[in-house]
Amino acid sequence: MIADALGISQQSVSNAARYLGDLVHDQGKGLLAKDRTALLSAWVSEYGGPGGQEFGWYSLDAVTEQAAKSSDLAELLELRPLVSGDVGADRLAPWKLPTTARLYVEDPIDLAGDGFVPAPIEEATLVTCVPRDPTLWRLVDLRAPASQAGGETMRTADAAIVYWDLVHSADVGGDEAATHLARFITNGSQ
Repeated sequence: MIADALGISQQSVSNAARYLGDLVHDQGKGLLAKDRTALLSAWVSEYGGPGGQEFGWYSLDAVTEQAAKSSDLAELLELRPLVSGDVGADRLAPWKLPTTARLYVEDPIDLAGDGFVPAPIEEATLVTCVPRDPTLWRLVDLRAPASQAGGETMRTADAAIVYWDLVHSADVGGDEAATHLARFITNGSQ
């Protein structure tokens, strides 16, 4: 099942399970994490991140509106947008007011005619990214309808990817938001 979801061989899954050692246990029907917090920490330290090309955008609109607007446009262009960063974390486990948004798309998108201006990544309120890691879309059921929150329709990236983005963010409060999201991921609740 894991192999199919990620588009890899069963042998690769077995090698990964062997590499993870005591962090996982094979009960015959699949792998179970012995300590979900330790497994998440190990993953964050090993995973190199989505990588790819990043484009910074700035807008005066609320960050959640920016994410929704850019996601809607990317959806129209069939770029399969996935929301991450502060907005993605807020959709999964609300904790702090989002100050930045991150949107993964399959190809670059020009938002200049839609209320955004190009900005350096450090000053951007929205970052679009064409990731090098193709598994981002394999982790999300694209056949399922995008979720709605606060009247906005967006598809959120996998919780672990959102967590990785928070851990590697320079945003104020990012560490605390990451800790809150990690509790949500490992315990299944806020």
